[in-house]
Amino acid sequence: MSFEAQTSKPGPAFFRWPWYPFIAAIFPLWFIYANNLEQVSASSVVAGTAAMLGVVGLVFLIAARVTGSSHVGALITLVGVVGFYVYGPIHVTAVRLTTDPPFSPWFSAIPEPFTNHQVLTPVMLVLCAMLAFVVARRLGSKAERFTGAGNVTALALAVILLTRIGTTVWQQRELQVSPALADVGGGRQVSVLGYNPDIYYIIVDGYARADVLQKYYDFDNSEFLAALGKRGFALNDHSRANYYWTFLSLASSLNYDYLQDIAAPLFANPEVTNGRMGLDQVARLAQDNRAAHFLRSRGYRFVHVRSSAPPTVRNPYADEEVACEGSVFDDEYFRTVSEVTWLKALGSMASVDLADCHKLRLRQVADQARSPGPKFVFAHFLPPHHPYLFDRDGNVLKHVTISNQFDFQARLWEDKHGYLEQLRFTNRSLLELIDRIVAESAHPPIIIVQSDHGPNLLGGLSKAQAKAVRFANFAAFLLPGAERGVVPADCAPVNEFRYLFNHYFDAGLPILPHRNFYSTYFEPMHLSEEVAISPIGNES
Repeated sequence: MSFEAQTSKPGPAFFRWPWYPFIAAIFPLWFIYANNLEQVSASSVVAGTAAMLGVVGLVFLIAARVTGSSHVGALITLVGVVGFYVYGPIHVTAVRLTTDPPFSPWFSAIPEPFTNHQVLTPVMLVLCAMLAFVVARRLGSKAERFTGAGNVTALALAVILLTRIGTTVWQQRELQVSPALADVGGGRQVSVLGYNPDIYYIIVDGYARADVLQKYYDFDNSEFLAALGKRGFALNDHSRANYYWTFLSLASSLNYDYLQDIAAPLFANPEVTNGRMGLDQVARLAQDNRAAHFLRSRGYRFVHVRSSAPPTVRNPYADEEVACEGSVFDDEYFRTVSEVTWLKALGSMASVDLADCHKLRLRQVADQARSPGPKFVFAHFLPPHHPYLFDRDGNVLKHVTISNQFDFQARLWEDKHGYLEQLRFTNRSLLELIDRIVAESAHPPIIIVQSDHGPNLLGGLSKAQAKAVRFANFAAFLLPGAERGVVPADCAPVNEFRYLFNHYFDAGLPILPHRNFYSTYFEPMHLSEEVAISPIGNES
């Protein structure tokens, strides 16, 4: 295919050369960055941009050489860029239509090519090739004029993007919060034990309290609780989470304070409370937290075991991060890119198998027992939260990648069988993990196993029942040298570290009143206090 050379028209050379496909290719990469400044490393964006420009440049050179026109080559390259970015949404839409009620009864006949990557990929390649051929044929004679329009559009997109990044940076600066650190140095430097014990803070996401499991799942969890008791754990069987959502709950417990007190301007800002702004700022509070500062002042290292879910996917403030290695897309930014582009067709080559990561992280936490102390190890595990990957024996039921772990998961809390199977796997894994930590530690460690909140059951429950279930969180404490009752059985997460630091380090921290705050998914920072949460089984 070749096109006759066209007479160059007057105008700035800047607009005559077809650079618009390159802007179109990197615009989404920087748009993702602009909307996730606190959670994305700039080096990841630069690396992604360089790789994208290299690939697009190669496609452009080949297309221009084959067609004999840089302008036509740019059009063909643009088709490829659009195909790269629309593949992900097309696949997501097809799967959702065939699996999610109320769509699935109507779209169950959608053929496999639209839901199977091994077939959809060649189908999309053929469609892109056909479209490129049609575009080249029909617009070939007008390609140079299209270059001018494309470049102007690309310039407008660049201005919009730069404005967005600038605005976001300014907003982040205005909303920036830091933990209050005035009290981190008070008390003893060495614990009452005569040594500073390693501290493991293990979060099992959505783990239900025993009474919730009994009433709403018809499941008796006493065998696991008795096993913890035999190992010396004190069980907190009346705890209630202080906040409804993971990122709020963890930020509060790690700073052992209410977020409205340590970040009052943030929660008083209507722009934050009337939408989903402010999540990055609260995530930073969870990362750069007061508990870590308190322990660092006593010679501790802060070890963060990366999770597969916000806000704990990374922590630039930790002294050491432990990641689930195994893929170039282990970085959360690249996981996001792979989720929304054609890269998702690569599956485990573009991301990491989530089941493998869950098992690896359990081993990695236990491995910390052999590393020099003292250390504060924080690990946020997604199980028993969906997706449900394991049966009770740890057999992998399905394979998903970190990038697509939350696809079509909105109602999976209602899959009680899947939840219980994964909870039983979690029980077994926790006991094995605890036994390794205790056996391999140089000194008896402190271990806290806690859920950030309970399950998010909705089906057949009143609003009061759903709230009671969600607030009912699980907690257990292994406290060497401490008598029973050091942490009360109804201790709220916000006070856990207050009790611990008071007992082991004479920190003198006042115990806060127990308060519970509800918010919706769409306005998670718009908090309303729940003054009367009924006991499980007596909700009105």
